[in-house]
Amino acid sequence: METRFTINISLEGPGGKITYGQFSLGKDKKEASEIFSLLKGSADNVPGCSLKIDFMEEMMELPILIGTLNCNLDELKENIAIISKEIFRIAHLENGNINAE
Repeated sequence: METRFTINISLEGPGGKITYGQFSLGKDKKEASEIFSLLKGSADNVPGCSLKIDFMEEMMELPILIGTLNCNLDELKENIAIISKEIFRIAHLENGNINAE
């Protein structure tokens, strides 16, 4: 059974949720959890429109929500930089062995 971890970025408002970005964090739960723990934002639910970052575990292509952060645009900008830096670091340490399947 193959498991992989992702971070999904979405905009949520009264009309529903629009997911517009996804980062693959690979198959290592510890590493993926450490990346998610670095992110800025609040776990508190925000009324109205909000930017959401969902930490997902996918088992047999079924998504399981592990955690959610709500953030503003400045925090989202920082979070994307953090995620990109960490993915780059992991890819170099593992010789590019992050699977985006």
